[in-house]
Amino acid sequence: MAFLTILAKDIRLELRTRESLAAMVVFSLTVVLLFAFAFDFAPDLRGTFTPGLMWLTYFFVAVLGLLRVFGQEKQLEAYDLLLTAPVDRSLIYLGKSTAFFLLLLVAQLLSLPVFVLFLELPLAAAPGYFILILLVTDLAIAAVGGLVAGLSLRAPAGDTLLPIILFPLLTPILIAATKATSAALAGQPFAEWDFWIMLIITFFALFVLAGIFTFDYIAEQ
Repeated sequence: MAFLTILAKDIRLELRTRESLAAMVVFSLTVVLLFAFAFDFAPDLRGTFTPGLMWLTYFFVAVLGLLRVFGQEKQLEAYDLLLTAPVDRSLIYLGKSTAFFLLLLVAQLLSLPVFVLFLELPLAAAPGYFILILLVTDLAIAAVGGLVAGLSLRAPAGDTLLPIILFPLLTPILIAATKATSAALAGQPFAEWDFWIMLIITFFALFVLAGIFTFDYIAEQ
């Protein structure tokens, strides 16, 4: 029940303001248009560079979203009040991470058509596999991001600390997502690139467990 309450609270807050979602989508569109018009890739090279560019964009979109979502709570002093609630703090971590997962997924779905249109992302080549990669990667990003944001939120320089910690932790996930996306959209059999999916799932599982078992301690720091 507490998990659903926290999740619903974050969703209602975003639906009321739409500030974080708007910032994430606008950033995505700006990067796509910048690369589409500033660089003249040969048609046969677009399929090589586009998956990496897409995940690099979503990498920074995720950081921007975390800074805005958790920073807003810090400004409103809502996070400290949330920690005083008589609930298991692991549910706070799970609720906020799930809300961020949904926010990131919506931002991606709104910007994906622009990737297809301007950077010729061959999404139709393997839509099922692409959705699988998107969901698994977003879950891993949310698991890592929720834990790191909870760690840095109460620090004096939390806005600076968050990306410094987050970048090295998310880099293996983004590399695996790029490899898997490139292979899937190139038509390679799943057995040839399932290692990357397993790697992302492993990161997701490890950080979810770390969040469940350590968030109570982290929240007190």
